[in-house]
Amino acid sequence: MEFRLLGPFEVWDGDYSVEIAGAKRRALLALLVLRANEVVRSELLIDELWGERPPRNAASALQTHVSRLRKTLGADTIASREWGYVLRAAPEEIDLLRFESQVAEAEPLAARQRATKLAEALALWRGPPLADLVNEPALHDDIARLEELRLSTLERRIDADLEAGRSTSVVGELEALVARQPLREHLRWLLILALYRAGRQAEALEVYRETRRVLTEELGLEPSPALKELEQAILRQDPSLDANEELAHVEPPAEELESKRRRVPAVALLALLALGLAGTATAVALVRPERGTSSGTETEPIFQTLPTTPANPPTDIHPPTSEPKTTPVKNHPTAPPAHPSSHPSSTTAKHGSSTQATTTVTRTSQRVSPPQKTVTITDDFASGNVDPTIWNVWTDASGVSIADQGGQVQLTVSANAVRGGQYNQIDGSVATRCTFPGNFDARVDYTLLEWPTGDNIFVGLDTYYPGRGMGVGRDNNSQWGDQYTSAVGQSYHAVGLPDKSGSLRIVRRSGIETESFLYRGSWHPLSTGVERGSASIALALNSDAGDDTFGGQELKIAFDNFKVTGVNPVCP
Repeated sequence: MEFRLLGPFEVWDGDYSVEIAGAKRRALLALLVLRANEVVRSELLIDELWGERPPRNAASALQTHVSRLRKTLGADTIASREWGYVLRAAPEEIDLLRFESQVAEAEPLAARQRATKLAEALALWRGPPLADLVNEPALHDDIARLEELRLSTLERRIDADLEAGRSTSVVGELEALVARQPLREHLRWLLILALYRAGRQAEALEVYRETRRVLTEELGLEPSPALKELEQAILRQDPSLDANEELAHVEPPAEELESKRRRVPAVALLALLALGLAGTATAVALVRPERGTSSGTETEPIFQTLPTTPANPPTDIHPPTSEPKTTPVKNHPTAPPAHPSSHPSSTTAKHGSSTQATTTVTRTSQRVSPPQKTVTITDDFASGNVDPTIWNVWTDASGVSIADQGGQVQLTVSANAVRGGQYNQIDGSVATRCTFPGNFDARVDYTLLEWPTGDNIFVGLDTYYPGRGMGVGRDNNSQWGDQYTSAVGQSYHAVGLPDKSGSLRIVRRSGIETESFLYRGSWHPLSTGVERGSASIALALNSDAGDDTFGGQELKIAFDNFKVTGVNPVCP
């Protein structure tokens, strides 16, 4: 079965279109497809479908619609739960998930390849999202979200074209988009830059003046600092504005998102080291060579693909917990002092051999911002101890240990572990001392050494922001079993797979964070959302505060082959 949301709502069974009769029934199915593999409460579906005036027999009416959908789609497509319903579908069966996967795959590519990949993703769109259901109030928010997703992806594709030097070819497209979206500053920013690079400087400045007039008259606002800076760079004919595929990506302003996190792993936020401890902070790449390979060089691509990790075939897909939780993250009261060898000029020997950690700083120029540094930090954990020049190690509970053993860093929760700290959690983490305020790509391999069912522990790759935490990893929930889980902003997803090892990845580009896991040689994104601010990257485990009870069984996970590449990290 194939479900198509990126245009008029369609359902296909092979080469045959499946007719879904009735606007309410189509809206119900669309709601379930948009939340595929998640339990949607009956009360929520009733509220969405009928609003403030539900029929007296609303529960019965909902059940009737579901029953008829099952007859059309197959009895196993929609499963019942005590409190609601879940539509089961593989990612490749939903065009929206295929689109999001292709967008995530495009992120680490060079500009030309990224533009091509994003264009292929956008080709999945057949028109406005759910175009035949625009009059259904239940779908208004989802339609707006999908339209924003399409437009932001289109902007990223044009941005990649500009980065690759295709300025003239995108001017007409941008002019048409600006005419339809006159208050969207990012589109105007792109149009101004495209005109300038196409040799039309006067027109570029005129578009800026028109932008200022529109913003002032319509919203009472001045242009953003990024637009003002672009105008000044054009006036002085700044050479950094010239097209060059190797230029660092500029992050234009984006609308602030008021995130309502459905479920964020309850991780403890490490206290970031003060920047003045060792004088002026300098971005340093502490590059450890991978076992059996040579160390990275300045010509190494900024974002590389991890080697394929064998994965077991999928079985069942489990929904998230019935009551999504939001648990605040916290600042640890202390942090270890700066290690003397963390100075940029130092190197660290491994196993007493001639192989050493090297310092590699890749410099790139930026169009309208100060010069940028692209820095890579890797660790294969072969030194026998967790390197304090790279990591902060922390736990807030008793019975949790963190150690470098057998060329891996292992996080262990003993059977008698006891919650601790202000938020009453079982937790532990190994987090980068460097923080990343801009684009980054972080990856790590994992192996589940001891993974008993029902311990209610999350383990994985996390990003720690001031006051909040994101993460992608594994969760052996007592209610839903063993599953991959991921949370970014308002997005939370869970997929049940029996993998005992694999790879995790978090990428942020232009404020969009995507969390993925490796399956059958390809990265599969679970959650994508807006995340801004400086992030520390962590290998972490944690329990949820509140209702989840630790299962009292020893749990152990090993991480290996960590790598993060980012622009302008802040390092002590």
